[in-house]
Amino acid sequence: MFFKKRKRVIRRKGDDRLLAEIDVLKSRLDQQRSLLSHKADYSDHLLYQVKLNEARYLFLLKEVRHRHRTAPRGKRSKSV
Repeated sequence: MFFKKRKRVIRRKGDDRLLAEIDVLKSRLDQQRSLLSHKADYSDHLLYQVKLNEARYLFLLKEVRHRHRTAPRGKRSKSV
């Protein structure tokens, strides 16, 4: 009995950490996209960073869906 409860607690902490990472990554991605749209002469490095963060973000979203967790109401991203 004790081990099942501990396993749930550990999984819940991991899920919370995953959701927090998604929030940070989403805000960073939005900031970089805004910079790209306002800047006429951006570097290739910035474009690569945006692509990398998009890939990370999508991977983490798939992981959350796989774990059957949803983001809190105010934190959901728009579906594409």
